[in-house]
Amino acid sequence: MPTGLESRIAARLAELDVAGLSRRSPHITLRRGCHYALDGRPVVGFCSNDYLGLADEELSAEEDDAPATTAAGAGASRLICGDLEELRDLEAELAALAGTEAALLFPSGFQANVGVPGALLERGDLVFSDRLNHASMIDGLRLSRAEIALLEHGAAPPASPRCNAAGVTWWFTESIFSMEGDRVDVEAARRHVQRGGALYLDEAHSFGLFRGGSTLSCEYGLRPDVLIGTLGKAAGCAGAFVATSATIARFLRSRARSFVFSTGVSPLLARRLRAQIAALAGELGDSRRAALWRNVRHFALLVGVEESRAQSPIFPLLVGDNLQAVAIAEALLDRGWHVQAIRPPTVPAGSARLRLTLSALHTASEIEALAADLRTVFSTYGLDLASATRLGS
Repeated sequence: MPTGLESRIAARLAELDVAGLSRRSPHITLRRGCHYALDGRPVVGFCSNDYLGLADEELSAEEDDAPATTAAGAGASRLICGDLEELRDLEAELAALAGTEAALLFPSGFQANVGVPGALLERGDLVFSDRLNHASMIDGLRLSRAEIALLEHGAAPPASPRCNAAGVTWWFTESIFSMEGDRVDVEAARRHVQRGGALYLDEAHSFGLFRGGSTLSCEYGLRPDVLIGTLGKAAGCAGAFVATSATIARFLRSRARSFVFSTGVSPLLARRLRAQIAALAGELGDSRRAALWRNVRHFALLVGVEESRAQSPIFPLLVGDNLQAVAIAEALLDRGWHVQAIRPPTVPAGSARLRLTLSALHTASEIEALAADLRTVFSTYGLDLASATRLGS
């Protein structure tokens, strides 16, 4: 006989099904770049964050064969006995790439964003946070003791905010927003810093996409106090880092709970990451970035997005209704395209969408065929593709 908990969870699952909010991880096999099998069906994927196609990049035998002295695990927290050379070397390379004095590795971007705010923010601080910031930033702020003021998406903090004289005024924002695909107002961020405000910039979706494999802030000479980068997107691997000053990095080593109380990143992973970073920052990265931005411009032209609004490889196509978004994704899958339907709580209620992402590995013919099928499928459901692309405009 099912327990009270089992019955309650079964009822909650039924509610999710009715609302079009149930989820299932697609079963992916035989992946090679953008091509793979989904539940046994061959597809071309347009929903990965592997923007430069480095996730499946083959390394040379010298890079791929780790020496016997490279440990599989760090063995403990970095503060106990897990602060190994491979991790320190990777952190130094990441700091150099981000243009900061220091960097600190985390197992994931979620762990970084949950742990860092609670360590840095104090009672009396005032945080302006974009309403559409990633869930990990929202959760990290909830664990802090600061006062939180939500900004409408894309808005900047006021020039003269109310704040305790002893506190710090923060702006928490993404540089490229993960579900909208648009960018932070760089000049507004620069003015905030010039006024003495602190800037917490999540560059998860921009790290690796700009010159030399750097970030949007590096590209425009913006100096955030705290930069969060992830290594599972353009870098094509896994993990995350905080790039900041030597002083702040030293403090986070002692006070960021998700760092202090976590086993260090695997040295084997760190070794692979150094090879990925070298590819990201080198000639291969340069050629892939050129191909990516070329594909972004090509797709934007095909679906009627103005070039000035094609600010990232992320193209949200607004549908609105949860069940209809799922149905459109299924219709595209039947045509050989894997594009995921994104629904609440990932996006606000009533803004279910397809989140389409471009890769350097997509061919011009694939992009053109997808755009044609998008137009056909949206029309079948009584939707105008051009209108769907105007989300956030």
